[in-house]
Parts: sequence; structure tokens; C-alpha cells
Amino acid sequence: MPEPPPTEAGDESGLPASVSVDGADLRVWPEGQGTAIVADAQIATTRFADHAQYHPALAAAVLAATHDPRFALAINMPGHAACGTKAYDVQRWGAPAATLIHARALQLAHRSLAGSPVFADDAWANVYHDGDYCLPHSHFRSDVSIVYMLDPGDVGDDPYAGRLCINDPRIAWCCNVEPGRATRPLMPAMPAGTMLLFASSYLHSVSPYRGSRPRVTLSWNITRRRLPGSPRPAAA
Repeated sequence: MPEPPPTEAGDESGLPASVSVDGADLRVWPEGQGTAIVADAQIATTRFADHAQYHPALAAAVLAATHDPRFALAINMPGHAACGTKAYDVQRWGAPAATLIHARALQLAHRSLAGSPVFADDAWANVYHDGDYCLPHSHFRSDVSIVYMLDPGDVGDDPYAGRLCINDPRIAWCCNVEPGRATRPLMPAMPAGTMLLFASSYLHSVSPYRGSRPRVTLSWNITRRRLPGSPRPAAA
């Protein structure tokens, strides 16, 4: 039998219509903001035209969070493969720009999941420095994951450096030689202000970043039901 629909109101139900950032009143979901499906897969993308109005404040909030022991938790693998320096719990940072982008992520998930209640199981920032990368992985405990590009960093001679790569045998576009055999990674264009949603089970990675200016993204794991327990293991 099909699973009964959730009865609990989602995190999106309490979102404000707008957030004031440095004196600018910015709508959580701007009028006419649309989304596009990527490669006929469970991937949706949108870009916020007003990103320049809140990016300086959001960048400052990320920097502060990475130095705050409440959010910079030491649970990551050491070295360049740690997917950058992280700061968790975006919704708790107390910065209006962080409140805005967290609300926008919830709205994208809510709209992409046919109006289902949605819950932010985890939310964090990633700051990639020269040489940092992210090994292929999927996200557990969640239905969809979201990545937001705050700053793509330096663009050098290698067009694939620092790119999000989705390479999963369930995506037909990735299987251009033989069905079910992923031989072509999908690397969606992600200029600053882009928000990308994808099925959490998709195998994805970030290629090694090369640049002197940090590459900064924010990420969310979203569920249709509130889950018990913590999404992160305790630090060893």
C-alpha cells in the first residue's frame, strides 16, 4: 500500500515572505522566479537575479560561521578530500542573509516536490581552498539535496576544476554509450546565485579546485518527513 501523506507542517510553513538584508527588502521567492529541469533527470535549477544584493552579507556570515565553534564542527576527514572547510546549521547563524538563502532552499524543495512539506535535515557551508575536492558520494537520510553557489572562485585554465559532477547510472544523459553505465559526468553550469536541487541518492563529487580566492557554496539535505536523531556522527 502507498505510504500515507505526511500530516506535520513542514519547515516551509513558517517562512517569511521577505527578509531585510542591509536595508533591502528581498522576497524569499521573487515574483516570476522559475526553475528548469536539467538533463531530464531529478535535477532542478534556478538563479536569483538579486544575488548581488545579499552576497556580501552572506559571504561575511559564512566566514563568521567557519570561525564559530558552535557551527564549525570537527567531524570531517582531514586533508584536501574533506569537501572544503564546513560550517553547519545555516538556519542558526542569526544573519539575515543566511535566513534568506535558507528560506529560498526550502522553497525550492517545496516547489520541486509538488508542494510536499519539507524539512531541513542538515544545512552547511563549504569553503574550498586551492587543492580541495570532494570524493564521489551520495547523501543519506534525505530525499533531495541542494547546492547554492555563493562564489565560484577563480576560473583558471582547467574548465573542469572545482565543478560539481553528477555521474549516476540512473541518469540517461550520463549513460551515452550504454544504458546503465555512467560514462559521461553531468557538470551543470553554476554561476554565482545559482541554486541546484538533485535526488540525494545520485552519485556526485566536486573536482579539485584551483584558485587563490575561495570557492564557497552552501548545501542542504531535505526530507519529506522530520527524522529523529542527528544527521551528523559525533566527533571522535
